[in-house]
Amino acid sequence: MKFQKISIAILLLFGQVAIAQNTNETLNSLVKMTLEGSARIKEQIQLLNVGDYRIKVQQSGTKPQINGELSYTRLDPIAEAVIPIPGFEGKLQFQPHNNYNTNVAASYVIYDWGRFKAGVQKTLLEMQQQREGIESLKQTLAYQVAQLYYGIIYLQKAIAVQQEQVKLVDENSKIISDRLKSGDALDYDVVQAQVRYKNAEIRVVDLQGQLEKQYIFLSALIGTDAHNQIPANAELQYNYPYADSRGAISEANVNNLDLRTAAARENALAQEIKISSMGNLPQLSANAAAGIKNGYQPNIDAWRFNTLLGVKLSIPIYTGKRSAYNTQIARINLDAARENTAAQKTQINRDIENAFNDIKVASQKRALAERNIFQAEYGLKLAKIRLTNGVSTPLEIQTSETAVEDAKFSLLQYDYQIILSKLEISRLSGVKL
Repeated sequence: MKFQKISIAILLLFGQVAIAQNTNETLNSLVKMTLEGSARIKEQIQLLNVGDYRIKVQQSGTKPQINGELSYTRLDPIAEAVIPIPGFEGKLQFQPHNNYNTNVAASYVIYDWGRFKAGVQKTLLEMQQQREGIESLKQTLAYQVAQLYYGIIYLQKAIAVQQEQVKLVDENSKIISDRLKSGDALDYDVVQAQVRYKNAEIRVVDLQGQLEKQYIFLSALIGTDAHNQIPANAELQYNYPYADSRGAISEANVNNLDLRTAAARENALAQEIKISSMGNLPQLSANAAAGIKNGYQPNIDAWRFNTLLGVKLSIPIYTGKRSAYNTQIARINLDAARENTAAQKTQINRDIENAFNDIKVASQKRALAERNIFQAEYGLKLAKIRLTNGVSTPLEIQTSETAVEDAKFSLLQYDYQIILSKLEISRLSGVKL
């Protein structure tokens, strides 16, 4: 006999493990379908690709810039002089009326004192911020799927509890009807039982409507019909790796995606300060040009080949303190971002502690609800016997029915509350589904 009990316990344990594994596999599959098909994630990935081209644009500034030019200018009047030279009559023109110029010009930044590298680094940091944002979006969608998944399981079980209640009310209604035939009950008692039966059916319809809404939302996320995705034997089971709030908070400070996105934003703003402070740095560049134009003596109308070579050092002397103001703006933005990050940490810590407290309270209530179910079912059993024997009133059976229904729903709700709190702790701690 002892061996038989141990065998049953082992079978039940393995059955629970199998159900938990099945639950995890189903949930992981739904999350994968959502992340692979999400148009919002694809949009953000496309926007992230813009960063690669922004870097290419910045890199193009370190390469020679070559431009071609074609121009025509008509001048009136022009500089001219009459030179009294024997044998020469007429005016000497220093510039033609019609001026033509064609050339190819090139410029190249030789040294910019680190501004180019700082700009590229800022773009890379902004791209990192976008990547963290994409991961945060993925996590948000994954936990939305998880909440819908467990919401569907909860409603399925709630419908089963309510259907049991419908069946129970129907059975007791038959007992009352039999008592009416024997003269031990009133028409009022039968009508009351029928009203309770219809109200129980209405609650089933209401729960089924809520369940269908959950399926609609889940189907929209995974991109296909979700009605057949969740097995009938799925349970409200979810394991999270934290024994207390201290461990979860410590993990959240490292892996919470909102905090990681905020940290990436702080890094980008710090780089912005560096770039703004470089506004007054000089720039050394070289330029060259080659082409043909007219206007050269002695034949100013003839086209002649010409070249230009030069080096230029541009030094900002006064810009109205523009660089200083931009640097101050960047510092203020960084300080504000740091304050926002600190506020986020405080809120995350508070939410984690609240979630653990919710689990504690719900677990205590659940233990009481389990005992309450046993007592309510035993009370209903006694009430049915008393009603069958004609020693109780229909009101007593109705009260017992309500007690059983409330106890079972309470137990189910506490299980659901515990699951939602565990999901919230995992989300805040940065656990990937």
